[in-house]
Amino acid sequence: MISFQAIPAALRYPGAYVEIDGSQAGLGEDIPAVVIVGQKLPAGTAPAGEIIRASSVKDAEAKAGVGSNLAQMVKRYRAVDKVLDIYLLPYADNPAGVTATGTIVVNAVPTEAGTIPLYIKGTLVSVGVTANQATPAVATAIANAINAASDDVSVTAIAAASTVTITARHKGTCGNNIDLRLSIYHEEKPAGLGLTISAMAGGTGDPAPGDLTEILGQKWYRYVALGINDAATLAAWHAESKMRYQPPVQAGFRAFTAHRGDFAAAAAFGETKNYEHIADLSLGINPTSTWEAAAIVAAAAAPELYNNPVESLEGVALPGMIGLDYHDWTNANSLLFKGMSVMQIAKDGSCSIKRLISMYQSRPDGSADDAYLDINAAEALERIRYEQRIAAIKRFVGTAAAKNNEGYKPGLRITTVQTSYSINNAKTASKPVTELLIANYKLN
Repeated sequence: MISFQAIPAALRYPGAYVEIDGSQAGLGEDIPAVVIVGQKLPAGTAPAGEIIRASSVKDAEAKAGVGSNLAQMVKRYRAVDKVLDIYLLPYADNPAGVTATGTIVVNAVPTEAGTIPLYIKGTLVSVGVTANQATPAVATAIANAINAASDDVSVTAIAAASTVTITARHKGTCGNNIDLRLSIYHEEKPAGLGLTISAMAGGTGDPAPGDLTEILGQKWYRYVALGINDAATLAAWHAESKMRYQPPVQAGFRAFTAHRGDFAAAAAFGETKNYEHIADLSLGINPTSTWEAAAIVAAAAAPELYNNPVESLEGVALPGMIGLDYHDWTNANSLLFKGMSVMQIAKDGSCSIKRLISMYQSRPDGSADDAYLDINAAEALERIRYEQRIAAIKRFVGTAAAKNNEGYKPGLRITTVQTSYSINNAKTASKPVTELLIANYKLN
């Protein structure tokens, strides 16, 4: 006797009936979903605090606003990864927030005509000047060039006398991470020209993350790019990640963000965190903004983790990241004991992952713990659990439970104690589980 699901047992009408059951055939794979979290501009059509799909960079610009941090993140992400599905989580600026500002003071006239190689978060803003041009006129030229630049610069400018005041488009601490500098690729400024640049500062008041459980809903988002990186935001995403990783949800995510600051700032920030599912890349004092860096790291790491969660991420390229100077070996090694990930910079300035770790560092009693050191650890364990669950569901659903199959007619759908034992030990699980279990990779 054979158990059927669609062919009724009470069947006497002659005929040839063939039932097709695909319940044991599928691998259960789906295209992973990535949530990109950042700030939108008022012109963006997407409602704040709600997840929405992005079909393209242009779609993201319409929904988040052209020149917004979030739209820039999508542009950076799609330049690296063109496969995984993208969803946006846009946040409006905090109404009580303050925008960051910086200044450029022109304090000496150029003695020759030329071009000022001004870079704003790694984007070139070329400013033409003439010989003996008055300092107020040079300041006006700089402000006009900034305002006419591409939407990638994230700032506006105004000139008053010989001073250019630069203001971030968004309120909050994000503006403090906008890099201002002259020359990245050894360009020369016009002779005689004197400029004093004051870094962006004063930005306060980031958007509140809200109820992430309600916002994320039931969908499984596997990876998150966090363009908002203040301590309160990271704490909220950490709490959500722990809840989703554990039963009964069992659908966690890995989140990626970036921190801009010198070694002391990075160490102080990292050692106060303890987050298993968040990787925070230390940028040092390099041009790329933190929100764009978060998108680049997510785009580089997520497909690699999904393809093989136990394979080392060392050497994975970070296209679009600009590296000029970085932590020395001693400081980089120290940061890896403080929950901060590090990159490596080639002679041409291109960047790649050196080691991508979680921010988890200690047990509840404060003792050191490296159980979730590499971000691969939680990813691999979750993948193994998922494959085992799917294998168990395929084997057990729709069956009868029995101690053994003695006395039952052949063909009946029975789950026995021996079958359960085999599944629990991954002896009869699907092939991906076996491959994960035998992979020769030391996670810590």
